[in-house]
Amino acid sequence: MTKKRNKRYGLVVRAGMFLTLAIGIGCTDYSPKPRGYFRIEPKKATYMPLSLPSLPYSFDISQEAKVDSSVLAAKNGWVNLAYPELHATIYCSYLRGKQIGQSLQDSYKLVDRQQRIQDVQEKVFENPEKQVYGSLFLLKGDCISPIQFHLTDSTDHFFRGAVYYAFEPKADSIAPVTQYLIQDVMHLMETFNWKK
Repeated sequence: MTKKRNKRYGLVVRAGMFLTLAIGIGCTDYSPKPRGYFRIEPKKATYMPLSLPSLPYSFDISQEAKVDSSVLAAKNGWVNLAYPELHATIYCSYLRGKQIGQSLQDSYKLVDRQQRIQDVQEKVFENPEKQVYGSLFLLKGDCISPIQFHLTDSTDHFFRGAVYYAFEPKADSIAPVTQYLIQDVMHLMETFNWKK
């Protein structure tokens, strides 16, 4: 009979230890961890001229940017500047002729149609010596295209660009990339020339 009691006692002790352990593990207060992102530190920008004979304009681009030549053949004057390491592209379009007024209106409409914007900051750009006038739009929030701009000579040429990311952007996570691209776009605008 003592053997049976010892067995029961051993089972009760083991069951008690198991329950204590299970309750102890189960009482851990679990809270979900926020999603982490890689730290992004773009390289210091160095620029080189983009002067392709087929384009009716020229400007400087970052050495980090790669020219997508497939668009050059398809559309006259269009060019895409890809940033492979940053997973971003500046899509640039060009129009020539009497469509400038309509193109300017369309450019403003495209900015207004962006979803998830909290604020739009417009910076007017003028370079009368080169006959280059335009606007830079900085969109705040988790929008797909946080930087848009257009340039014109106000009579015959219209150039529009927009930065798009290859992923769903989170404004706070990609702030260093956006700042880098703002500087690149501003440099592009400052060095922009119409070819005669």
